[in-house]
Amino acid sequence: MKVAVIFLFLLIIVFSFINLFYGDKRSYSINKFLWLYILIFWGTIPLFQYLTGIFPWNIDVTDRSAFKANILVLVWIFLYFLTYRKFSNGSYKSEFKDIPIDSFSISFLGILVLLLIQFFIFLFFYYSAGGFVFLRGDASRIVLSDTQSVRLILDRVFRSLSTFTAIVLFLNYKSNRDSKKMFYFSISLVLLLLTSFPLATARYMAGAFYIGLFFIYKPYFKMKSSLYIGFLILFLMIYPALSYVRWLVTLSGFEITLWNPALFLTGDYDNFSTLNMTINFVEQEGITIGRQLLGVLLFFVPRSVWPSKPIGSGHHIAEWYGMDFTNISCSFLAEGYINFGIFGVILFAGFMGYVLAKLDLCFYKPGKLSFIKIFYPVSLGMIFFILRGDLMSSFAYTVSFSVSAIIVLLLSAPFIRYLGK
Repeated sequence: MKVAVIFLFLLIIVFSFINLFYGDKRSYSINKFLWLYILIFWGTIPLFQYLTGIFPWNIDVTDRSAFKANILVLVWIFLYFLTYRKFSNGSYKSEFKDIPIDSFSISFLGILVLLLIQFFIFLFFYYSAGGFVFLRGDASRIVLSDTQSVRLILDRVFRSLSTFTAIVLFLNYKSNRDSKKMFYFSISLVLLLLTSFPLATARYMAGAFYIGLFFIYKPYFKMKSSLYIGFLILFLMIYPALSYVRWLVTLSGFEITLWNPALFLTGDYDNFSTLNMTINFVEQEGITIGRQLLGVLLFFVPRSVWPSKPIGSGHHIAEWYGMDFTNISCSFLAEGYINFGIFGVILFAGFMGYVLAKLDLCFYKPGKLSFIKIFYPVSLGMIFFILRGDLMSSFAYTVSFSVSAIIVLLLSAPFIRYLGK
């Protein structure tokens, strides 16, 4: 059985590797980021955990459970692959050297309006936190802790408003290549950094914001493989080190531990553990017949109105296991399984394939500044959060970001003039 499980892991790794480096010719797409996630978090790291026999949250994963989990992963990625290919109209075979947006210019008044809004957002977080914040755990957590809804609206929407403003102003500069436009963007970028400094915000949010800006700045790479090799190094070496760097006082001074493979056994890499936990839950309790999904879709309904409102699937499974710490992941695949069993795996894979195909297709279709043109770069980082789960949190935050993008677009629209060719 062990040989069969390892063989399935290798199938996942090889299939995702081929699709990442050879299946999509674009420099970047949400599709490529999905395969990058699968290669790392559903293939490589779970194989390491299986070979060591140690899994996050001290879960006992049997060979049978690991075999079933890998079968579900292969079913999911194969159906995603087929659905994406069907609805992408072959766009993954084409190369794009820039973001295909019609040249436009935002008037000075429009730029001023956007920068003022961004400045007031900065002031809000500055006074909420009691000053500049450059590390995680700021005072705004206290100010925004009245209800989850308030935190969601004020923190996620306001921070992403600042991000989308910076994106629009940078696209404005790229359309004009005017030093003044670059100056306005520079102001916007400083305000964004002061509002959402990478080390002071949640990792998924910082990744979404700044990866988005990076790809707007550098949308094309001659050696596309080098970019994703860099991301592999980032997530397999640098990212764990950032969580693990520590200073130990010794008689000889300070000792720095930069990286350790044991990091792959921590909760940051728990997707395989929680998938096995979900399988065990379903075998003993049965599927929820969409109840967890209903909670996701109606996340905005307060518990005071809906006392029996479902909690996030990761939290739900952790409570069922009797864990004290309940903030664990529940992958997009596991969400499908806990809701509808194997049918849910098929349904969620098909849905993801269809949505990502349409997003990639719409983004690379030439046209005017639109919702998809400014939201898409942020979604590159958000797909990691969505795939890791749980879905209730990631869906709520994605909706919040979408609302922010629409607001920035509506505020910009009256001041945009499209330039003739």
